[in-house]
Amino acid sequence: MKLVYTDIRTPLTQVLVDEANRLVAEGKRVFYIAPNSLSFEKEGKVLQLLDQKASFAITITRFAQMARYFTLNESHQQESLDDIGLGMLFFKVLSQMPDEELKVYARLKKDPQFIQQLIQLFHELQSAQMTASDLDALPDQEKREDLVHILKAVQDQLVAGAFESESKLASFASHLIKGDLDEELKDLALVIDGFTRFSAEEDYLVYLLHDKGVEIIIGAYASEKAYRSSFREGNLYQASVDFLLDLARTYQVTPSYVGQGKEDAFSRMTRILEARYDFTEVDVELSDQDREAVEIWTCNHQKEELEAVARSIRQRLYEGARYKDIRVLLGDVDAYQLQLKTIFDQYQIPFYLGKSESMAQHPLVQWVEYLDRLRRYRFLTEDVVNLLKTGLYGTLTREDIDHFEQYVRFAEIKGLAAFSRDFTANHQDKFDLERLNQIRQQVISPLQEFYKTKSQTSQGLLKKFAQFFQEGQLAQNMQQLAGRGSEQEMERYDQVWKSFSHVLEQFAQVFEQMKVTLDDFLSILLSGMLLASYRTVPATVDVVTVQSYDLIEPLSAPYVYAIGLTQERFPKIAKDQSLLTDEERQVLNQASDEQANLQIASQDNLRKNRFVALSLFNAATKQLVLSSPILVNEVDDKMSPYLLELTKAPLNLSVISKKATASSQDMGSYQALLARLIELHQGEIDQELSKEEATFWAVAIRVLRKKLASEDLHIPQISQNLTTKVLEDETLEALYPKGQALSLSASALNTYYQNQYSYYLHYVLGLQEEWHLRPDARSHGNFLHRIFERVLKDPSEGDFDERLNKAIRETSQETEFALLYQENAMAAFSKELLLDTARATGRVLAHNDRIETIGEEALFGQADRPFLTLEDGRPLLVKGKVDRIDRLSDTGALGVVDYKSSETKFNFEKFFNGLNSQLPTYLSAIKDFQDFDPDKGIFGAMYLQMTDPLVLLKDTKAVDDAVQAVLKTQQYKGLFLADQASQLDENYEKNKAMLLSQEELDLLLLYNAHLYQQAAQGILSGDFAINPYTENGRSIAPYVEQYKSITGFEANLHLGQARFLEKLDPRQYEKRPVGDKLRQVWIEKMKEELSR
Repeated sequence: MKLVYTDIRTPLTQVLVDEANRLVAEGKRVFYIAPNSLSFEKEGKVLQLLDQKASFAITITRFAQMARYFTLNESHQQESLDDIGLGMLFFKVLSQMPDEELKVYARLKKDPQFIQQLIQLFHELQSAQMTASDLDALPDQEKREDLVHILKAVQDQLVAGAFESESKLASFASHLIKGDLDEELKDLALVIDGFTRFSAEEDYLVYLLHDKGVEIIIGAYASEKAYRSSFREGNLYQASVDFLLDLARTYQVTPSYVGQGKEDAFSRMTRILEARYDFTEVDVELSDQDREAVEIWTCNHQKEELEAVARSIRQRLYEGARYKDIRVLLGDVDAYQLQLKTIFDQYQIPFYLGKSESMAQHPLVQWVEYLDRLRRYRFLTEDVVNLLKTGLYGTLTREDIDHFEQYVRFAEIKGLAAFSRDFTANHQDKFDLERLNQIRQQVISPLQEFYKTKSQTSQGLLKKFAQFFQEGQLAQNMQQLAGRGSEQEMERYDQVWKSFSHVLEQFAQVFEQMKVTLDDFLSILLSGMLLASYRTVPATVDVVTVQSYDLIEPLSAPYVYAIGLTQERFPKIAKDQSLLTDEERQVLNQASDEQANLQIASQDNLRKNRFVALSLFNAATKQLVLSSPILVNEVDDKMSPYLLELTKAPLNLSVISKKATASSQDMGSYQALLARLIELHQGEIDQELSKEEATFWAVAIRVLRKKLASEDLHIPQISQNLTTKVLEDETLEALYPKGQALSLSASALNTYYQNQYSYYLHYVLGLQEEWHLRPDARSHGNFLHRIFERVLKDPSEGDFDERLNKAIRETSQETEFALLYQENAMAAFSKELLLDTARATGRVLAHNDRIETIGEEALFGQADRPFLTLEDGRPLLVKGKVDRIDRLSDTGALGVVDYKSSETKFNFEKFFNGLNSQLPTYLSAIKDFQDFDPDKGIFGAMYLQMTDPLVLLKDTKAVDDAVQAVLKTQQYKGLFLADQASQLDENYEKNKAMLLSQEELDLLLLYNAHLYQQAAQGILSGDFAINPYTENGRSIAPYVEQYKSITGFEANLHLGQARFLEKLDPRQYEKRPVGDKLRQVWIEKMKEELSR
């Protein structure tokens, strides 16, 4: 054996490649061994350093792969199981164990996370040269018994199923001990690079190979000073020096120093840092030029940091560097991965991120997931719809799926029983039930048949499954989806299908001739698919390599950018999340043989992290950038202590705050430059342009528009000024033909004055909210209206309560309400609350001898009686329905009643602003009713709140107070004629502000007509502004602006476009007007408005 070491600035790989060439020249077959995490990159580097760029005598590989070379031709080759198959085997073993056999883990037997931890423990024991029996030293008896029992049962199953029961390295070691490979080992040599520790299994293999006379050369990084130091604790090289010394003691070899003594800025900084960590002094000084080799950046957040890196990379390329000369290291791959792709694509930087990507989001994996969920959660609506949306089930078109989804959400179809029955519920014949039932049959029948499958052998279950996905045309759908994508997407579909097939093959092997339930099969299939990952290889050689910083080697690239180096992420503290604690690992190591050893992460954290930091600081050959953002994932963080060390004397590296500027070095790519120009000069867009500038931008805009149109792209943006397009004359003619009446209603008028664009969406485009079969406020109101309509139309002279109960029974039996309120327990409960409300409100109707009800649900707005005539001669019809028409028994005056489910009052301010015209509209409509007598007139228009009143007893002093409070909530509230008020009893709230003279009523109705006329003119013009009203001048109420996703309206940006309500100016009055004065003030404002 030969041990060599060198300082961090000497290319160790070059030294070891020279040794490998020497061994080849001596007739040796060389295996060049690298750690698993570095083998791909190390292979490329070694091949570049070879004189012939390749050699049949040198194989660059990993320990496990080398073992396969020697064991590949075994006569009794056993079936191998990967982690997916091993997980299935654990699942099989655990499912066969009664709960009584497991004292600690009984409830976790089928938990995927627990099975993953068992797989991890299984591999750890193999790497540590341990068996299940070694766990007998665990101090916790119940845990020990459970783990030993499970692992031994798995081992027995591996042997019984003729599966590989030991790792490749263990199998190779067995052959070495037996002497089976002595002939093949005669000319073998090993060169080992990149290690600072061996696992127990690797260590044992090296020992056996050395014992067989195999020549072994191991290289590591260490300075002469560190190697010869008697005190190594805290040294930057401690990990590699301890590794070398352990090997030197074991094999009685003296390591050789092969450093080349190259001096540069990085080597001088390294010597200063090394002296700081080993508490010695060193006579080294840095020049200003040396300090330019390393830059420390600070940025506000990740996006700013990545943009700074991208601009710097573009500058490097301009100066002559290649993409492959640049390495980007990430402090947290998951936190940076998404933004990295977005920004590097914008700056047109090709990159390769060597991180496996889960297949979890692929449609096929989702298809398996929803099959499992449908079985587990008994056909939830979302699961059925999502299964169809994968595009892999059945032959339905997108329109069919959308139609089906809309219906099942409307009818709230949940559960297998509901999906199995014919769809019968409808809404104004909006749904094609015949087609929907055909779709339902296509979707549900194959699933029903498949889910009827009982426990079967794995072969029988797989046949059923194959029959099911043939009926669902899974393979054909996969082929169609793959064919629509790019070549890269087609490759991904191919990988997913292979993984799917592999999981099924492993299932067939592990569960051969064993009975398995369908639930377990689907769970196993899903777990296996979720473990699968896409293979990742760089598209070309000339790309920027991106990786986690803890996988970096010294001298990796000329230019290195290490970002995200915050205190939380640099250094990384390895946390043990396995089934064994660090304390238990320590106990097992002490109780086991010398060759057996479990890794204890917490013991290696400090020395490993120091060596990683040393490797990182020496990763570049020309320029190193170390960056730390203030915010990572919107969480504050501090700069790494390792970076702070570089800012202290004598290193004294300065921290550069990176912000976007307009310098030439910050241009990046054309695409990024355009984005930056727009961002930096957004405020200058409205400025006057010269003729040349205007011509340039006009041409640029045309080119961009053509490009976007050809790619079918649009740029979402929040504009400072939201504008709408006026409807074309042709469109207006189609909507509102000349000479044809324009129809409005009180609710349409209210919508128009709330927000003109809301009117456009509702009444021009005819957009509707999603329908639901469940009871809502509208259906509740219709139910109560129907009850009161029946009560008041009942001519019988019987007791009022009897008439009310009869109306309730008859209304409840109507098909519409019977279906609605018997759907489920929640609907039935809603009905009970409504009946309580009906009985409470009925008390108001029962005790009013002065009033006679002469009409219910009366329609108004006939074509022969226009509300008014517009300036162009077009009649305006105001249509609607009055809940109830009352007549005073003494005077014959008429009044209208509108039922409300919540407390509603007339408000002069809102009426003036067009937001409360319902009662004035009803007062105008009374004159069109047949029973209206101008001589007897009108007594008012009012609201009646339908409620079961609640009074807090703590707010009352006596029972009489509580009764009065109840009666007050059940009063008629609205507008009344002052001269008719004496005819009204205590059931009417006669607030002075709401008592009108005939003159005031006429003015009120005239102003109401003015509101309709203004709205009609705006509607006929085809100009619908986005102008939601604001009550306080600072914000918009949510119920006013409900369409932000359509309009893009944001109160903080577009408040200037809102409609500010007309209010009374308090400075004009000594006291705030109330009662009569309040009414008179608003009447005067209406007069002023009408006189303009």
